[in-house]
Amino acid sequence: MTASPEEKTDQVVNSSDESTHTQFPCPKYSCSQPIELSPQSFASRAWAYLNEDVRPSHFAELQLVLLTFCIGLQVSFPDFHAFASNQTGNTVFLMLAIALPEFNPSMFITANIGCSLGFFLGSAWLTGQLGHIIGPRRRLWLLVTNAIQTCLVFIAAGLQFSSKHTNTPGKDLFASGSFEEGEWDAVTGPRTLICIALLASAAGSQVVLSRSLNMTEITTAMATAAWLDLVIDRNLFRGPLKKNTGRNRRVAFLAALAVGSLCGAYIYREVGSAVAVTISGGGKAVVLGMFLVAPGDKGKKEERDVERGDVNEKEGAVKGDEGSGSGSDEEVERGRGVEAV
Repeated sequence: MTASPEEKTDQVVNSSDESTHTQFPCPKYSCSQPIELSPQSFASRAWAYLNEDVRPSHFAELQLVLLTFCIGLQVSFPDFHAFASNQTGNTVFLMLAIALPEFNPSMFITANIGCSLGFFLGSAWLTGQLGHIIGPRRRLWLLVTNAIQTCLVFIAAGLQFSSKHTNTPGKDLFASGSFEEGEWDAVTGPRTLICIALLASAAGSQVVLSRSLNMTEITTAMATAAWLDLVIDRNLFRGPLKKNTGRNRRVAFLAALAVGSLCGAYIYREVGSAVAVTISGGGKAVVLGMFLVAPGDKGKKEERDVERGDVNEKEGAVKGDEGSGSGSDEEVERGRGVEAV
């Protein structure tokens, strides 16, 4: 008995459906693999959360402003005769120390300046280069680097408390004349150099943080470029508040640095520099906690791969997999033809 044309068509379609499911992989959807509907474990979700990029946002701006305030607390007392974070001043004083060694230590202390500049640059180099490999805005990386910075500041504060000079109110030092006479054992020597190295290392790593968050207007340390960029801003007075982001960030940065310096100077005068460094470490600890809840960029893995230079290698591997195997292209084309039927 001969089948009608319609029955033949149904048979062809049915046979093609069977062959589609048994022989050919679905090119568009993963039909051949089972769909896992089980929810992710807490550990896997936590790991994914820690590995996402932190998004540059107003919340991140607040974090950098708070870090700027913490740096201001550290630069407002003359214990070290050097800057722990402002390397412009250290560079100038280092050149003066080389040209005028007779003014050491009455005007500057060469060892302290060189220690600060060296550890600042070394920490910034290490943080920046590792950030290129790991991902400069990856949440876990930001948490680790901020935790290390906070520990360094607290260790420096502990060393400050161990010295009578740095644990004495500044007004008492000037009233007794001990500071003017020069207790050079309190501002030189291994303990002081270790404190400078710790604070400079924390500051160098912190400055790299502002660049990784794409907010170069808030350097958290150096004010010269911020002052210059602010006063030459074309829309300094005309730009709307919400649209001139660069100006707003620079104003917030400079204000935080100024207020932090004033607060640090007052703390130094009343209770000593050790307390100011401790409060600075406490502020950094607050920022560390804020990174746990900072808004993240979900699904930004490709951007992170671009920063690490891995995308080209992965694309080459994918293309190699697609081109491997004999007759794979023919099977895909045949599968598409059957799917169309």
